[in-house]
Amino acid sequence: MEPASNANRTNQSSPGKMMVLDYLFEDQSGLKAYQLIRQVSGAVWLVLDDDELLATLDKTDGRWVAVGDSSLDVSRLNHIGSFIDKQHFNFLPGKIKSHWADWVQEVIMENDSSYLVICRANTDFFRFKSVFSAFIGQLVEDEWEITFKVYNSDFTDEFMVRVY
Repeated sequence: MEPASNANRTNQSSPGKMMVLDYLFEDQSGLKAYQLIRQVSGAVWLVLDDDELLATLDKTDGRWVAVGDSSLDVSRLNHIGSFIDKQHFNFLPGKIKSHWADWVQEVIMENDSSYLVICRANTDFFRFKSVFSAFIGQLVEDEWEITFKVYNSDFTDEFMVRVY
């Protein structure tokens, strides 16, 4: 069965790069939950049922595949991968870069609650601080605190914005 609607609750992770997602779905025995854990950005995802490792997932050539042994069928692995792909943290860096294309060079996700934003050379950093601080909340759809550390192009100036 498909994941239950509104089941994509993301847990706020501790400082660092670990990300934890709760994947809720229904099967013949009722509502179930797997915990999806990624230790660092770009690493494989662990699929856990309580403390039991069910699978290790990686995205290779645009497809989600099990790394090593898996006790889950291919259909379930594909649903879990699709769930991960739909998470807002996958889209926020691109949204920021396209919204402020003339001012933002790069956006780096440290984890689901912390992003680094690096401005382009010749950006009026004082003006960008005002604009970014006023409008970043409109781009963020997540329901937890997110911190943006914003740097000028040569990293000689910075500011921080928290969105709740």
